[in-house]
Amino acid sequence: MEMRIIFHTTTAALALMAAPVLAGAPSGPLAPRNQCLGTEGLAALDQNLRAAAKERDVDALMALVDENIQLDFGGGSGKFELKQRLTSPEYMLWDELDAALALGCQLSSRADSNGYASWPWYFSADLIPLDAFEAFIVTGEHVRLRGGASLSAPVTGAVSWDYVRQREYPPEEAAYAKVETRNGKTGYIAKAYLRSLVDYRVIAEERGGQWRVTAFIAGD
Repeated sequence: MEMRIIFHTTTAALALMAAPVLAGAPSGPLAPRNQCLGTEGLAALDQNLRAAAKERDVDALMALVDENIQLDFGGGSGKFELKQRLTSPEYMLWDELDAALALGCQLSSRADSNGYASWPWYFSADLIPLDAFEAFIVTGEHVRLRGGASLSAPVTGAVSWDYVRQREYPPEEAAYAKVETRNGKTGYIAKAYLRSLVDYRVIAEERGGQWRVTAFIAGD
């Protein structure tokens, strides 16, 4: 299965206001929420994924994924490869799974009416009117927007769980990235609070009457 990313603007504002937020979750348009709990079979998958990740239970996780789970866009797939990547220093997929699950789940529907679910929830919610590779999520409340790329730069605003456009690609070792907020304000945000829209996500589909993880992938 290959997930390509297309975003539209027509329903974004309404969807952001309507989506229910997880109890006790932080505030902000893209704050963690879970819309999968009311779907038969999917709620159980969500619960079991979280339990497997918490216990680092490889066998429990393998029972939840498709035999041909897609792991990258270069041909990487399958349970055996997933097992290797869970603890490989190059991938550390247990940690990536923790991060994706913490951001909540969303059930979506493709043009062919076959539903799929994603963790993070916003990946399948069709809410972000930006190119997928320049869109970043601010993963925190009241994250400071600064006038320069340093801790000593003046604070010019704040962003809470919302998307921003990355205006340039900073060096990997840089602590800050230049961004533009949804209202057009430009500044710098600490990279520790920025998560790419095409960072790792878990994709699940219903096959043979059972929800299974069919992709655990980053990029596009």
